[in-house]
Amino acid sequence: MGWPGLLLIGFLPAVAAPAEEKLPEASLAAQLESMLTKLPHPSAQAAACVIDPRTGKVIFEFRADQPMLPASANKVFVMAAALEDLGPDFVFETLLGVNGGDLFVVGGGDPGFGDPRLCEARGEDVTAPFVEWARRLKERGLTSIPGRLVLDDFVFEDRSLHATWTPDLGHWYAAPVTGLCINDNCINLTVWSTDGGAVAWSSVPAAPHAVQVISQCLAGAKGSPSLHADPYKPMFRLSGTASSKVSLEAPHAQPVVLFGDALRTVLEREGVTLKGEVVRARVRRLDGSLPPEAQVIAVHRTPMRGVMGRIGRNSQNLFAECLLKHVGLRAQQRAGAADARGGWENGARAVIDALRRNGVDVASLNIADGSGLSRANRCTARQLAATLSWMQRSPRGALLRESLSEPGEDGSLKSMSKDLADRVQAKTGTMNGIRALAGYVKTQSGSDYVFAILFNDYPGGSAPYKEIQTRFCRTLVERLP
Repeated sequence: MGWPGLLLIGFLPAVAAPAEEKLPEASLAAQLESMLTKLPHPSAQAAACVIDPRTGKVIFEFRADQPMLPASANKVFVMAAALEDLGPDFVFETLLGVNGGDLFVVGGGDPGFGDPRLCEARGEDVTAPFVEWARRLKERGLTSIPGRLVLDDFVFEDRSLHATWTPDLGHWYAAPVTGLCINDNCINLTVWSTDGGAVAWSSVPAAPHAVQVISQCLAGAKGSPSLHADPYKPMFRLSGTASSKVSLEAPHAQPVVLFGDALRTVLEREGVTLKGEVVRARVRRLDGSLPPEAQVIAVHRTPMRGVMGRIGRNSQNLFAECLLKHVGLRAQQRAGAADARGGWENGARAVIDALRRNGVDVASLNIADGSGLSRANRCTARQLAATLSWMQRSPRGALLRESLSEPGEDGSLKSMSKDLADRVQAKTGTMNGIRALAGYVKTQSGSDYVFAILFNDYPGGSAPYKEIQTRFCRTLVERLP
């Protein structure tokens, strides 16, 4: 039996090798194929593709054109399209300004605004941008705002929850996607029992009017508390038992309301009072410009590098969804749309267009969302590998590779065998019955290859398939020329 998944490069010798000897390429193909055919469960499906990015040639393929569910490996497509259409120097901006007696905030769809990990890296609290805004307002003598706090998040479509996310709603990783974000559009509730035997809690960000908690939690030494979020209303139910402090996380159903209340709370604490209501309304005109009477007081910026790192290393879903919608927004702007707004549908079309323009065969590719949370996503191992191969050759692609997880480092590959440190950079994907890995390997001789390996339809946990992916990568590192 031959190995049709391998493309042999070069010429075979005129005289056949002795029967006991094997060509290295054929031996490698057999070894890789054995990993993908002898799976722990008969229902499991596997696919893989390995490409030499210097030439674009396929080195190994196994069911490489079979559509599969990619889970979070789907983020690779969004990251690549964003670097192509927005560029590695793109900056996400959120504007604070005054217009008459109103204070306004114009959202730029920045998922990094108040993101806990990015703030921690800077030694800041998640509401540090609000503290800075209060300082800037006071510098201008604006300690009392007579009008309203106007929140403009119309950079994105009004739809904030994807229609296919129903099984995951209420979990932090399925937070609503909005043009104004704070704390990953979640609340972190710290729960503890007091000396008097009562249960107390506090939230981050502090937003007393936007965070309504119905507590059924009891004080007790055994058990633990649970936080249940209503995906459609800003209501939370606390249950179970609490003793020492425990931090819980859940998505807020109305992140713009959370943003406004948290901002108002910080401003008042810092000595800036708001007389009017907090409202959601347009500030920008339909062409995206501000009215001439509007004055910008401060601009909060998050660079593309920070957003890409949160997607590639930490697989943060909200970041990927905002990036997808930004790609859609840019496509709308280039098309001259009268009211350009980023959305899931125009974002998916723009991502697929970017892949097609750069030589990726997009037949059978279906992108439903940016994070890979949707079970409607479909891609092939060849499409993932071809996208990474394109990025390896592109002058804009270095940031994608730098943003991926590595064994032993912080991120989704932290637990991968440390003997592959400095040898593998990849994006993981894991959901029930799905395990995907796509990225780059560096061989012992220093050559770079791109790969994708996907498993679908297996029962139980993913540990056996994670182990196969590790062996697959180790074999590439050791055996590829």
